[in-house]
Amino acid sequence: MNAQEQTASDWRKAGDVGLYTVPMAARILNEEGGRIRAWINGAVNSEAPPIIQRQLPMANGRTVLGFLDLIEARFIKHFKDLRLSSQTIRKIAERLRARHHTDHPFATNKAFRTDGKTILMEIAEEEEKKILNLLNDNFEMGPIVEQSLFDSILYADDLAYRWHPSPKSHPRVVLDPNFAFGRPVLEGIWVPTDTLHFAFTAEGDEIAVAEDFEIRADQVREAVSYEESLRALPN
Repeated sequence: MNAQEQTASDWRKAGDVGLYTVPMAARILNEEGGRIRAWINGAVNSEAPPIIQRQLPMANGRTVLGFLDLIEARFIKHFKDLRLSSQTIRKIAERLRARHHTDHPFATNKAFRTDGKTILMEIAEEEEKKILNLLNDNFEMGPIVEQSLFDSILYADDLAYRWHPSPKSHPRVVLDPNFAFGRPVLEGIWVPTDTLHFAFTAEGDEIAVAEDFEIRADQVREAVSYEESLRALPN
């Protein structure tokens, strides 16, 4: 298979793996687009490899992510918010890949949680002493990998397949690569939340939108609320 055929084959996978532009991922994750690009493309002016092994090729020179890439970016953002270095996060990812033969270790459930604390301790003993400050005396994961990070994700065969990005405020909103290329949709209805938001903006009436889509007004309200919560985040 030549390079052109390989690229076409990769793009046919988009309907199975999801498809997110960097601005889309940035809105969903409330993260800077430049940081997300660095995680998946590698940092500018650096020879260090990317942290994420991408699911999809570049699209006309633009970076795009698959669903598993997005889930990994969510965990990387959490680690970065705890002030772990990119070097440390990359080491964790590389060791988990080697042990479990998986391209997306931060999108796994049992493998990540089982080995995560061991690998963190190994790295701490080698050079990243500040990690020790985030672990308790029993060497548990502590704040580094909180249970709540996994509670909103559904797994099959240890790999993420659906994510509730705002489970408390918007429990019916999910991301699933099998629906709408992974865009946020209402679970069970599978209408994209941005479609409902656009319709509501045009109609100005949630009851009218509900009738148009043959759903309930409270479902329209939740979709609109979720979309507006994203728009309220800083760029």
